[in-house]
Amino acid sequence: MRADRIAALRAERTTVLDYCNALTDAEWSAPSAASGWTVQDVVAHLGATARAPFTPEIITLLRTKEIERTNDVGVAKRDDKTAAEALAEFETWSSWVIKAARPMLAPLIRRARFPIGELGTYPLGVFTSVYVYEWHLHLRHDIASALDRPVPPTDDNRMAAVVEWLLAGVEQMNKDEMRWLDAGVSLKLLGNGGGVWRIDPAGKGRLRVTEGEGPGTVAKIVAQAEEFPVWSTTRRPWRESDVTVTGDTEVGTRFLDALNIV
Repeated sequence: MRADRIAALRAERTTVLDYCNALTDAEWSAPSAASGWTVQDVVAHLGATARAPFTPEIITLLRTKEIERTNDVGVAKRDDKTAAEALAEFETWSSWVIKAARPMLAPLIRRARFPIGELGTYPLGVFTSVYVYEWHLHLRHDIASALDRPVPPTDDNRMAAVVEWLLAGVEQMNKDEMRWLDAGVSLKLLGNGGGVWRIDPAGKGRLRVTEGEGPGTVAKIVAQAEEFPVWSTTRRPWRESDVTVTGDTEVGTRFLDALNIV
């Protein structure tokens, strides 16, 4: 399905705020599932990335060749904030992200391409899905998974936006690791945000993702859409998730082993 990205942003922002407003002091200072970061650090990261497009810091994000290091620096700059201040920064700047989303999605603007550090160059319209993905991933798989609290539910529209960004990342983020691929692979995601896509080599390690399977794919991968963010980012091995590979299993498993989305 095609995501209503603005509705997805609003819904995910509300989920993050509601969840984090219920955290105790001990939970704010607890280790998250993001290596080296506390729960508060993760929220500080969300505030930093929401704020960046409206400040000169966006230039650093666009040009960096070490995006993980850049993220660590952004969190370190907020070491002196309280948990309430970290959440307030996210609350303020995430609202500006939503305000900026509509013009970013305008027909004459959304196709303009911008870099995200070493991760590749993407259409401006996809950047709205980046934020849905960021908020979804960090809340569910870095914060909630580390605390003794239920993981917040999602929905079809939000997952469609999350999957949109992940598939955009599939095309560009692992060029060195995917140079060997010389045949098409199909990916079928089940449940919220699901669908079927064909992944083909596009030269020099880049891939091309198109909706629908079509003939000639040599391996077929089937997985749950809501698990896709956690194993495609290597937070959990795909072999420990509900993922099946049929057809040329050597190609399918090698593709999955090489995949690492940021």
